[in-house]
Amino acid sequence: MDTPAPDVTPPHETVAQLKQALSQAQAELKTLRQAQAQERVQREKVEYDLQASRQLLQLVMDTLPEAIFWKDLNLAYLGCNQNFAEDAGRASPQEMIGKTDYDMPWKTEEAEFYRECDRRVIESNQAEFGIIEPQLNGEGEETWLETNKAPLHDSAGNVIGVLGTYQDITQRKRAEVALQVLNQALELKNTELEEALARLNHSQIQLIQREKMSALGNLMAGIAHEINNPTNFLLGNLKPAREHLADLLGLLDVYQAEYPNPGDVVEDEIEAIDLPYIRKDFPKLLDSMGEGVKRIREISNSLRIFARSDAEEQVPFDLHEGLDGTLLILKPRLKADEQRPAIDVIKHYGAIPAVSCFPGQLNQVFMNILANAIDALEEGNQGKSFAEIKAQPNRITVTTERSPCQKWTVVRIQDNGMGMTAANRAKIFDRAFTTKAVGKGTGLGLAIAHQIIVDNHGGTIEVHSTPGQGTEFILQIP
Repeated sequence: MDTPAPDVTPPHETVAQLKQALSQAQAELKTLRQAQAQERVQREKVEYDLQASRQLLQLVMDTLPEAIFWKDLNLAYLGCNQNFAEDAGRASPQEMIGKTDYDMPWKTEEAEFYRECDRRVIESNQAEFGIIEPQLNGEGEETWLETNKAPLHDSAGNVIGVLGTYQDITQRKRAEVALQVLNQALELKNTELEEALARLNHSQIQLIQREKMSALGNLMAGIAHEINNPTNFLLGNLKPAREHLADLLGLLDVYQAEYPNPGDVVEDEIEAIDLPYIRKDFPKLLDSMGEGVKRIREISNSLRIFARSDAEEQVPFDLHEGLDGTLLILKPRLKADEQRPAIDVIKHYGAIPAVSCFPGQLNQVFMNILANAIDALEEGNQGKSFAEIKAQPNRITVTTERSPCQKWTVVRIQDNGMGMTAANRAKIFDRAFTTKAVGKGTGLGLAIAHQIIVDNHGGTIEVHSTPGQGTEFILQIP
């Protein structure tokens, strides 16, 4: 078999091909190098731009007054701004990367509080705002933060961590604390001033009460003394007057027995003066004068009891005696006149013991309440005729009894007057409060009564009232 001859390319053609291939490879290499250079320039530009963006972003974050941080799902720090790094005692944000709250200078309980809040935001996928947190900063000082936290999401919307910002509100918190302390001090001062004012009002009422009772007591004691003098004179002369009358009538009987026919002149005079009537009526006249003198003495005694000066210590006192004496003094106001019938006074006195008290002060309480009851009845009579009032008589009921626990003596003073509203009833014991017309009341009477019963005697005073039905005062004295 013949072997084909090999294809032998001439040497000059092979060299040419190699040169062409080398030239083509060099061109491709140059193109690649140019492309690589352009890619490097582009990459460097992108890196530069990215670095510039990062620096700008970091500059923006560092410029903001808030501290900013973000963490991954394991609650490790991914980054922060300079403010946060400094608060954490770090020189730069880069030192925070990979650290946790346990690596920070704050207390363990603070770290646990922050992490719990972070977990809550991540798990709920809900932001939380305005969280007030205490924090121990890098210098070991206690600060207060107002924090906002929100979940971080990737492009697909999945939660990948938590973003937080906060502001140092230590100055505001301190200002709030200082303001709170100031408010407490002001409230304390205000309370002290109110107490001082209450003591001043209390002292003023006491002074008014003492001056009033002193003046009234002196007046009544003087009147009682002046009444006693002529009363004692009259009472002392009534007995001898009766004896002298008996002697004269006895002598007259002797004359008539000895001279049965006295003559016309004597007979005419006996007939003119109606001697039989005089003999019968003169003793009755003396008895009536005696009753009048006794009545005057009772009034004088009531005035003396009402105006009695209180000792430094409480003394036993019969409340019925005080009530009766007060009603006797007020009797002229209870009597009928041309405008209305008499005011009925109904007494339901129970078996009560003598009360240890200041009698003069209690008499003043009885006077104030009973006088107010009469005022209320008279005010309710306005516009009513005599017949209308008589059909529904004015009435004051005074009741005394022992409390069920036997520790209190109870005095009830009730009228069937016009009553009062709930608003007036709430202020009835306030100093200077009055429902009376100008010039007819000072507003001190019931304030003084309240002070006497509650402060001076340790008792209670209540008022029950219904408009149109009347008012009842209930006094309890231990």
